Amino acid sequence: MLAGFALFLQAQTALNSQSLDSLMRLLEANDKLMASVSLMQDGEIIYSKAIGFRDIEKQLKNDENTVFRIGSISKMFTSVMILQLVDEGKLRTDDKLAAFFPDIPEAENITLEHLLRHRSGIFSITDDSLYLTYNTTFQPKEKMLERIQSSKRVFAPDEKTEYSNSNYILLGYILEQITGKTFQTNLKERITVPLGLKSTSYGSEIISENNEAESYRFDGKWTLEEETDMSVPGGAGALVSTTAELNRFIWALFKGELLSEASREAMTKLVDNFGLGIFAMPFYEHKALGHTGGIDGFRSSLLYFPEKDLAAAICVNASNYNPNELLIGVLSLVFEKEYEFPSFEVMEINPEILSQYIGIYAKEGFPLKLEITLKENQLFAQGTGQAAFPLDAVDASNFKFDAAGIKISFSENTLTLKQGGMNIVMTKEN
Repeated sequence: MLAGFALFLQAQTALNSQSLDSLMRLLEANDKLMASVSLMQDGEIIYSKAIGFRDIEKQLKNDENTVFRIGSISKMFTSVMILQLVDEGKLRTDDKLAAFFPDIPEAENITLEHLLRHRSGIFSITDDSLYLTYNTTFQPKEKMLERIQSSKRVFAPDEKTEYSNSNYILLGYILEQITGKTFQTNLKERITVPLGLKSTSYGSEIISENNEAESYRFDGKWTLEEETDMSVPGGAGALVSTTAELNRFIWALFKGELLSEASREAMTKLVDNFGLGIFAMPFYEHKALGHTGGIDGFRSSLLYFPEKDLAAAICVNASNYNPNELLIGVLSLVFEKEYEFPSFEVMEINPEILSQYIGIYAKEGFPLKLEITLKENQLFAQGTGQAAFPLDAVDASNFKFDAAGIKISFSENTLTLKQGGMNIVMTKEN
């Protein structure tokens, strides 16, 4: 009976691998994504595939060992190391922030658990309008602290949950303060060396010849993104890794290799859907825990399904297609859910028809206007203060921008913008 079950699993995995390969090839053939996908079950990699380039100019391809910036998945690593200090008796989750940074507003009422759960009320510095004026250059810790200390309070500590990168920047500094060692040294001693992770580290300037991925945005063509200096995100988003090593990390976490049972239970206890550096990521009836990440042009997802002992990691370095749709496609094929492969057929529309849509559209009470322009028989849309993006024609009046999941429909002197649950009718200005 057991042998027959094993044979069934092998056959099922092979079948799903073919479907997964087909999805990845479809995205690559249509120049929609540059990415790596890895699946691990029972501690073994059962699927691995990479598509696209890590460096377009040098025509260097992604492979299963390509290193990506993982953005906020770094928070899981930071949380684990803070909880290791709790296990060692060097910290308590109810320790007050005032013991480390007393000049932060209400620090005497903010605990480490509030930071870990995003319940501190501290403003996220990445939401500041000045963030993009300094994020690509080295920032001393003192300057980052000054910014956090001078930022407004968003809400009273423990009043609610609201995501803030400032929380984990501070936790990274606390890790260094308590141990007297750099974040990178802590990472090596506490996680990467014990788990045998060779490519997971605190990031630095990208070198594509070392199998590190550059990131790109699509604005009618692939454009190289600027690199955030890793002194800025720190414990909130400065790490790099491969999809296989991300799976190894989350699998080891849930198998008890990194934390005591008490700390693991504390980490995965959810309040408003958030644990300590981790959150719920359900898929149909299947329950997963993990994190997502985004930095520059990189997007990443890391999930673990306890009842299946299944880990899934996706890292994207260039997207002209919503990366979340790749995750949905992969999981749909893995769990044998109904799934329709995306279609990337684009119609060619008469320029005279397209020219009718040119103009500026607005809606009273909506903060952005949308400008529609036409260049070389291609419509572009541009929100106030944002970069322009191309619109692909579904038919003569319906258009889409797959990278952000945007759909725009035109009718006489109006357009309807759809994205996520948003449905906004805007009128052309005279």
